[in-house]
Amino acid sequence: MSQYKDTLHIVYGSRTGNAKSVAVLADKYAKSLGYQSTLVAMPDMDYQELAKIENLVVIVSTHGEGEPPVQAEGFYDFLHSESINSVKAKYAVLGLGDSSYRYYCQTGEDISQRLGELGGEIMLPLVKCDIDFEETAKQWVLDVFEAFKPVLPVLHKPMKDGFTFDLKLDGDTHSAYKAELLEKRLLTSSDSTKKVLHVSLSLKNSGMDYLPGDAIGVYGTNSRMYVDELLLALNVDKAYPIKDKETTRLLKDVLIHDYELTLITPLVVQKYADISQNQALNQLLDDTQKLEKYAAEKDVLDMVMDYPGVYSVEEFLGVLRKLSQRLYSVASSKSQVGEQADITVKVIENADDKRTRNGVCSSFLWHRLDVGDMVPVTLESISKFRLPEDDNVPIVMIGAGTGVAPFRGFLQERFARDARGKNWLMFGERNSQSDFLYKDDLTDLQNKGMLHELNTAFSRDQNEKIYVSHIIEERAANLLDWIENGAVVYVCGSKDKLAASVRNSFVKILSNHHGINSDEAKRRLEQLKANKQFQEEVY
Repeated sequence: MSQYKDTLHIVYGSRTGNAKSVAVLADKYAKSLGYQSTLVAMPDMDYQELAKIENLVVIVSTHGEGEPPVQAEGFYDFLHSESINSVKAKYAVLGLGDSSYRYYCQTGEDISQRLGELGGEIMLPLVKCDIDFEETAKQWVLDVFEAFKPVLPVLHKPMKDGFTFDLKLDGDTHSAYKAELLEKRLLTSSDSTKKVLHVSLSLKNSGMDYLPGDAIGVYGTNSRMYVDELLLALNVDKAYPIKDKETTRLLKDVLIHDYELTLITPLVVQKYADISQNQALNQLLDDTQKLEKYAAEKDVLDMVMDYPGVYSVEEFLGVLRKLSQRLYSVASSKSQVGEQADITVKVIENADDKRTRNGVCSSFLWHRLDVGDMVPVTLESISKFRLPEDDNVPIVMIGAGTGVAPFRGFLQERFARDARGKNWLMFGERNSQSDFLYKDDLTDLQNKGMLHELNTAFSRDQNEKIYVSHIIEERAANLLDWIENGAVVYVCGSKDKLAASVRNSFVKILSNHHGINSDEAKRRLEQLKANKQFQEEVY
């Protein structure tokens, strides 16, 4: 038996557990048929094996706007790097995603295309799974084994006893751990232009062994008052029956728990236009910029009220996305707080002259839960965002707003481990008096000698706005000296604002320091990333 020729390698990159559930089914089904198979998560894979594998199936989800999930990043980057120039595998790829996003299943598309470019032989066209993925995914598993049947030898006696061809899902509210809400308090003052919460959750007996840098997924629900307004706008009875598999539920309950109402995407608007037949909405669809602006600023209630139409309840539900968990960086270390996790939550409140639009999860935590209530949570491992194993290595932490959260956890962990490596934090917000998140904690760590450098950029404290990027450029010599002495740089915050500006500043200081052009400076920054000396967790 050949390790590579006679074995089906099943590789998965999962964010919420759905891709894993399909991979597990494929592996068990392979064994039930007598095939030799091996199951591996992308972070655990030896990527050098890719060039040797002869039979490969890949199951991968897509995160956000077409990006690979954290667990798939290493595999994705290796596959698209110069480290591999050919593959010999016969392959099939299943992509999981959300069709309401523009780049639906983009990671699956990219991987399938790249395997073909490297010389792989596609055995089954790429299949894309939407949020309701179960039936499509199960059919794909059956089709995969039909496609590979001519090339995979049966090496073992088929073992169908005790095997059930079904998916075991663990990425939803039914399997989420119900964490007790221990504490919630405002980190911002009453005169701040925003509200930011510190939330503590009990993880007692949960089995969640998080590390600093990981994230907690919180399942919120939609406001009952909001759903009542939506039902009024739809002119539908809240007790309208909705068939859900073998049960029947009330429409109001379904809208509260199952569907994304506070966020819309251009594709949701497009789907709504298809059922509403509203001519004014068709005009909006013709202008891409206006459509994207509308989707970014409005919600489902706006869409229904702004562009009324005649359609069935079932058609309307078919437009909506399923309600998903919200991820928050862990702002604590188990070494210090024990069986609990702290998170930092910005309360989303966007008001105009008509009404206030609230974020589903932040308003759930702030307005609809009390201390002692239970919160459905999951743990999201962020393996790419980790403290150095060597406690003597210095670290530089760069964050703005709630991006400071993981760094509170980092510093707690370094303190608990009595780490000797120096710690430097650059933090940005609007006003020092009202928005200095975790000021007391950070001051205490400074006094204890654990936070060696603390630079702040409060953009609204003076006439000329100052941002974290200005600190990077002002302290360039010191920063580059730290990096040359092995420091690891961590960046956490908004992808479009903070992360982009930080990267631009790094390119600038690397260019100036080394006397090189921006292209070469970008390559040096990419090398720092490859060496894990520059790590990002952005959203």
